[in-house]
Amino acid sequence: MNVPETPSATSVESPVGIQTTDAPSPPLELPIASEAPEPHSPSAPVPAETNPTLTAEQRDMETRSVYRDRSAVRLLLMVGVAFVTLFLFLRTFAVEPFGVPTGSMAPSLIGNHREGPCPRCGYPVRVGFPSAGGNVADQFGHIGCPNCGKRFSLIEARDLSGDRLLVDKNVFNIRRPRRWEMAVFRCPDTDPKEFGKPYVKRVIGLPGETIRLIDGDVYANDQLVRKELAEVRESRVLVYDMAFAPSPGGWNARWLVEPSENDPRLPQTSSHPLMEADSSVVHGGVLTLDASDPAHPSAGVRYRHWNLDERKEETIRAWNSYDGVPRSFNQLPPVHDFSLAYEIEVVSAAGEAVFACDLSDGADTVQAEIAIGSRANGLVTLTQLGQGGLGSIRGVCLEPHKTYHLEFAFVDRRVSLAIDGKLVLPSTDLPPVVSRSEVRSPVQMRARGCLLVIRNFTLYRDIYYTQFGEHGTQHPAILGPSEFFVLGDNSGNSQDSRKWPTPGVPEVDFIGKPFLIHQPLRPARVTIGGQERVFQTLDWSRLRWLH
Repeated sequence: MNVPETPSATSVESPVGIQTTDAPSPPLELPIASEAPEPHSPSAPVPAETNPTLTAEQRDMETRSVYRDRSAVRLLLMVGVAFVTLFLFLRTFAVEPFGVPTGSMAPSLIGNHREGPCPRCGYPVRVGFPSAGGNVADQFGHIGCPNCGKRFSLIEARDLSGDRLLVDKNVFNIRRPRRWEMAVFRCPDTDPKEFGKPYVKRVIGLPGETIRLIDGDVYANDQLVRKELAEVRESRVLVYDMAFAPSPGGWNARWLVEPSENDPRLPQTSSHPLMEADSSVVHGGVLTLDASDPAHPSAGVRYRHWNLDERKEETIRAWNSYDGVPRSFNQLPPVHDFSLAYEIEVVSAAGEAVFACDLSDGADTVQAEIAIGSRANGLVTLTQLGQGGLGSIRGVCLEPHKTYHLEFAFVDRRVSLAIDGKLVLPSTDLPPVVSRSEVRSPVQMRARGCLLVIRNFTLYRDIYYTQFGEHGTQHPAILGPSEFFVLGDNSGNSQDSRKWPTPGVPEVDFIGKPFLIHQPLRPARVTIGGQERVFQTLDWSRLRWLH
């Protein structure tokens, strides 16, 4: 199924020039007597010019009305012609729509697929068609929810078309393609079936660089290549969306509660086992950290990647649910780069209240600590636990009775924190490491002296570039002065620079940059005459601009 090209992309049509001229209107001709209606025809209209009952002013008004009608028709025709001309011009020279039939860029771009809600948590699951020679019944008969892990079938689901993109065909005439952005280009594969077809991939390597893929990350000229937060948002893959709570059971098993300091309910020993969260902490898709009671001044939780069916913790791996269920999850590589996004409401706070969030990549743990209260006492600190501070800024805080959107990322060994979409501190880079352990519990959150409510909590992983192919994997990919290295987001199911006879895509073969997913589709249902009908309609939740 690793066919990333877009063979169904529409071809470019030549513009059709349509000329219109506004000739002066002919003078009004008076009717001759023989053209007037016969007196014995009561249904025939009497022209204004010969109707003796009309005054001169009334005849003038009727004449103007006739010309107004003609002008309106002419104006409508002119607008229609102008619209068609502009459409053809834009399609040919500026913007062109392309279709995405395959899943090499999933989940960023979805190819032809089937979709259905998970029967346990309701999350919309999208699965692509099998590659050539694959069995449709095997592909759709046993799929998995990427959120809660539930296995179910999409055999009876309707086939849906892939995403439609609008592509700017002029941008690469002004500048070169940039790293991490999507691009449409002509496939350089020497296979006659693929050569020259429009493909869409993500630009990874730039001209003159030597590219290596190591532990899922990209190295250019032996330097780890890192993403800005905006680029992290574009390429992230869902691991967990708390808003889609499974029923029955909920998410309580995926959250462990840390004992509160000086909690009289616990034995006074040096360490206490973590407890599974109850309904006072996790209720549906909402997480509550209540540290407002002076008797229990702190509250903390830890996320664990818990298999709801087998009742055990699991390593987070590079699984893309779009490809269906793998034969063995344990053969998938473990992932290490994570990011978070969630809404946090400060219900109440007292004294020196604070909120802290930890992220681990299997080698290091980084912490973002945010003061809660007034801006005058505001302080945000980034720390590498066990090593020291990474940066701090004063005058920033979370104020009581307000809700904020927080983003925290530890991707490509780069630490980024944003509040309401804006970076709080410049991103901080940690040096690369040789090895990292498998990650099962990447997130911890703590509150002190406050009551916090967290909603829409989502955990993402970064793209993990696999070792398929030979260029950049078995040996370095060396790019020429006008060549680019491109990869699909669905790394395990993509024909790209790793596998082509020559890894570089020449700059002259780039067509343009996608800037809008303008026609994502989803299934819809309507009942007519007691019968349910399923059809495909626009998925407004996935209609978006591309970075």
